Amino acid sequence: MRAGVNQAQFRGLAARVALAREEERAAVARQLHDELGQELTALKYELVHTSALLVDAGLPPHLVDRLQSLIGVVELTTGAVRRIAQDLRPPALDLDLAAAIEFEAAAISKRTGLRCRVSSLAQGSTLDQPQSIAAFRVFQEAITNVARHANASAVRIRLSEARGTFTMEIDDNGRGITKGEITSQAAIGLLGMREAVEPFGGTLTITGRRGRGTRVVVRLPLLTAPRRKVRVVRKRAS
Repeated sequence: MRAGVNQAQFRGLAARVALAREEERAAVARQLHDELGQELTALKYELVHTSALLVDAGLPPHLVDRLQSLIGVVELTTGAVRRIAQDLRPPALDLDLAAAIEFEAAAISKRTGLRCRVSSLAQGSTLDQPQSIAAFRVFQEAITNVARHANASAVRIRLSEARGTFTMEIDDNGRGITKGEITSQAAIGLLGMREAVEPFGGTLTITGRRGRGTRVVVRLPLLTAPRRKVRVVRKRAS
């Protein structure tokens, strides 16, 4: 009984820490988007207006070109700030786990050309919020690893719930992770993925076959009755 109580307390603490971390991420994301993003937008329009005035005043063309380059830098910086804000806290995560995963998959596909197929629950997941956050963060790390290291062209993500368990399967067609990479002490990202789900009684399994891809499977216990219907959403690079 004592062990059960301690485990429940540990999971409760983990849930509170996860929520606090997400609240901090959300606050930083809002500041980046609402404050820094708006300031950069204002700076861009001031530069555009100033450039027009200087052209009318007869500024030499090579100086006008330099001013236009500065405007381009501001635009790139604004885009980077928006991407960082979305990475910190995708807006869709406040609505539904599947929606957040589809949003993230589409963003990765757009940036890298990686073809993503997401099969998700028709009525949404029954995971509670801390579990959903943990599952999303594991997905985020896994899909980033696929894009950066797997040399893959496609990845399939499947979400399902059955027999009191939520399951997320991520399969790519890349080179295949090695056992050495899985067990490496330097694999901080993989360690973080495990630490994200273990406090909730979850498990993470990673397997790879040389030249035939990597498979990541996450399982989390459900607190309510599962839903079995599945819908398929295809996300492909344009």
